[in-house]
Amino acid sequence: MMTTRRHILCIWLFINSSIFIKRAAAFSTAAKQQAVIPPGILGPPEPLKSLQVGQTLNAFRLVVDDDDDRVDFSIERVANSPHIFLLRNFLTSSECNQIQALAEEGGMKTAETVTKGDTSSRKNCSVAWIPSSGPDGSSLVSGLVASTVNIFLSDVVKSRPSAGVENMQILKYGVGGEFVHHQDGDARVLTVIYYINGVGGTWFPLADRNDGEIPKNKAGVLELVENLEPGKHGIFLKGDSSNSAQEGNNNKHTVFVNKGDAVAFYNYRDEGSAQLDWAALHCGSPTDETKWIANHWYRLNELANY
Repeated sequence: MMTTRRHILCIWLFINSSIFIKRAAAFSTAAKQQAVIPPGILGPPEPLKSLQVGQTLNAFRLVVDDDDDRVDFSIERVANSPHIFLLRNFLTSSECNQIQALAEEGGMKTAETVTKGDTSSRKNCSVAWIPSSGPDGSSLVSGLVASTVNIFLSDVVKSRPSAGVENMQILKYGVGGEFVHHQDGDARVLTVIYYINGVGGTWFPLADRNDGEIPKNKAGVLELVENLEPGKHGIFLKGDSSNSAQEGNNNKHTVFVNKGDAVAFYNYRDEGSAQLDWAALHCGSPTDETKWIANHWYRLNELANY
């Protein structure tokens, strides 16, 4: 996969994020007040911040409702700009099946985007939403939120009144399904995508590109990526397969993912400008098989003021 030599470190995770979770789906009035966004808070905290591409942290998370069980996983940096981290074996096979079952039991509808009625940007896709907290939520989903908050959000972001997490979005793409290039943004500091059945296809065409070459607006970046290709430019998270070795594990632009893996990435620049990081532009490439993924978006609503 990555040719850089791996350095194994260790991180101990403590789950204590109930206060943060209770803010889910609530837009605080503080979000409407102009606030200063200092540099160094919208990106990864230590020890993730110091990881080089190809370096790995060993970690674990506790299983909710089972004090004697835990899930061991690893965190690997796969890009510096934007900050992209691959979480290998973050979910067990059973947990993936449980998330899929939650979507099917709750009923799935044709997926739209943040633009109501837009079903053309995301094609051949159905969606379900699972509460991230509260009495109607799943202990598995709330546990994933707690673990993610502890790993990926800075203490400053976690303490902000306008911080929160959206409900889990679960997506099922049929053959030919895709989601065109987009930037999650919209006050979403962090995105986590879970690969529920091991089918990948997430492409960041501008990852680790020279910042000076990236326009600072949507029209400009969409024009730039027109002539770029997955596997040749940026970072392409591809579902693993039996012939992955023949397809080239040493390609620095391709990262293979499996069922239970997840990817976490940051959507804003972290130098104090509070501006979108257009290097985080990504898409869900057309799939040639059924694809199940789930998403969590972590918000800092005051960013909408910038």
